[in-house]
Amino acid sequence: MSTTRLQEVLICFGKQKQTDIATANTGAGMWRFAKLNAALANPKLNTENDAEEYGKGHEFPTQSFQTSWDVSGTLEKYLGAEIAAWAMAFGLGTVVKSGATPNFTYTCTPLMPANGDAAELPYFSFVEQIRPGAGVVLDRMAVGCVIESWTITLGSGPGRANSKITIEFAGSGKVVEPSSIVMPAATAEKLLPSASLVLSINSVNYVSNKNIVSLETGWKNNVRMDAGFYPGSGFQNAGDATSGAIRGRLEFGNRQGTLRFTARFENGSTELTKLKNQTTGTAVLSLTYDANNSLEITWHKVSFSTAEVGETDGIVTVAVECLPMFDAANGIVSAIAKCGVDNICQ
Repeated sequence: MSTTRLQEVLICFGKQKQTDIATANTGAGMWRFAKLNAALANPKLNTENDAEEYGKGHEFPTQSFQTSWDVSGTLEKYLGAEIAAWAMAFGLGTVVKSGATPNFTYTCTPLMPANGDAAELPYFSFVEQIRPGAGVVLDRMAVGCVIESWTITLGSGPGRANSKITIEFAGSGKVVEPSSIVMPAATAEKLLPSASLVLSINSVNYVSNKNIVSLETGWKNNVRMDAGFYPGSGFQNAGDATSGAIRGRLEFGNRQGTLRFTARFENGSTELTKLKNQTTGTAVLSLTYDANNSLEITWHKVSFSTAEVGETDGIVTVAVECLPMFDAANGIVSAIAKCGVDNICQ
């Protein structure tokens, strides 16, 4: 029997959104990527037993029950234009597509129930396979997944590792085995390197000043997982009450934006002054592969919540934690993602 290596795993997931939480993507609506992290999105079956019940004559369990299912996973990748567009669209939830080949533009903003938007995030299916076919080791599809969070990290120095994205996702618990999905061809990705960064925060151009050392920005939906188990939410096997409950909805909770950076600190640096004065302004960062592939994220109103002077590799630096806030005119965040792929989150 041959040994199975984890590097054999293949993954694909919905490029287009599901029509609803229960209707899986088909192969035509998926795309395939590589990833950096080894962890699999293992479905978890939750069980209960009757140990605490009275009337058995003892304190020991006599029965076990399948109660519910959880699915979650993490994608860690080098940041490319295609995955950036997907993460912004599915993670923020409101998407306006424009443009044409090879320059599709996705303008993404957070869902706003006050404006009539749903509280449910767009759903996608996630497939993992190892040796699909006659010698299959693993072949399963998680249906009804949403993005819990995305985090972009940019660093100094050479190499692709200085521009990464980490995406956490959670699912309804519905799992289809085998998936019946034929893996599409791998997606050709266009890297958005940290060397292409253009960055302005609170009226300071940190790239033209040659001060930026590292940056991290992200979005967290704080999905209300337990609220998905409502009366009538359904079971792993339709109509089988013993097969464990699955979620019938996945709604965002109290969402949070994050922005933190480290810059060189020298004469004339304004971070400590802006912290004391609670100065507010915009934060705009952009990364570019070429004219048709890029990402621009705008935090419409930020202040500094902490600014600590320290050192990085022996150089005096300041580590700043920003507070993204809601702007009455523009909201909290918007992302403009460009790539040559059509129908993302459509």
